[in-house]
Amino acid sequence: MDKLTGLATSVLTLTSGLAIVTSTSQTVLAQVVTLQPGTFSYQAADLLAETPINLEEFCKVYPLNSRCVPTQPVTPQPPQPTQETTQTGPTTSGWGVTPEISTLGIGATVTKSITPNLNAKLGVRGFGTNANISESGIDYDAKLNLFSVSTLVDYHPWKNSGFRLTGGLVFQDNNIEGTGKSNSNQKIQIGDQEYTSDQLGSVKAKVSFPNSVAPYLGIGWGNAVKPGNRWSFSANLGVMFTGSPKVNLAPQFGGAATPEIRNQIQADVEKERQQLENDLKWLNIYPVLSLGLSYQF
Repeated sequence: MDKLTGLATSVLTLTSGLAIVTSTSQTVLAQVVTLQPGTFSYQAADLLAETPINLEEFCKVYPLNSRCVPTQPVTPQPPQPTQETTQTGPTTSGWGVTPEISTLGIGATVTKSITPNLNAKLGVRGFGTNANISESGIDYDAKLNLFSVSTLVDYHPWKNSGFRLTGGLVFQDNNIEGTGKSNSNQKIQIGDQEYTSDQLGSVKAKVSFPNSVAPYLGIGWGNAVKPGNRWSFSANLGVMFTGSPKVNLAPQFGGAATPEIRNQIQADVEKERQQLENDLKWLNIYPVLSLGLSYQF
């Protein structure tokens, strides 16, 4: 029994010798365990007294101790947000111009984006041509005059589609003017009556539409101000409600036309005018077809 007690005392003395009171680094405290007489333990915790230990000196002797191997805490990294890469086209202004050819003539339309589905348009078109025809001794000179200014709105039901509905007003002055006169002694026939060039020198005619401000409805394809697009194709199909054409006939009397002949000519000319208007009554709507190429600034 005295031998065991002496052995335990020697171990405690050896362990206490490792403890250097002066320490500039972290200190470790151990629990005091009192060995009962007659007991023996190999655990370091049972052998260490509650005495400050110089950690630097301790780790030189026991480098693999858990107190001596530093472990860096693992800090979880928050997930990096993924940035979606979107491919965008060239920067555009929302203003576009469309040169076009149509049944209203040759011209251009300026388009401005109002909302993603709505565009406003202002267009100007015009055309003129002459035709000279001689038939059976009668010279016919005709001139076609086309001029219009349109204020329209395009509605695109689907943003990614070029299909559109179009409505608005067209300020138009479309007409045909002509003159018929004899180039010889050939008689001019008005209705069932014939007149010599001395009685009736010529007849001037003009055909025009009564609605100078005509409503327009139509459909089309293409968006001149679609975001990211510089160039696009444009097509329109619609109608203008111009009203049935009006005919004006003005006879130019010759020197041999007596008052009776003049009255007869006036009556025949009026009858002919009414017949022409009746023949053109079906043209109360004016068809509009146009094709163009749009550029957005």
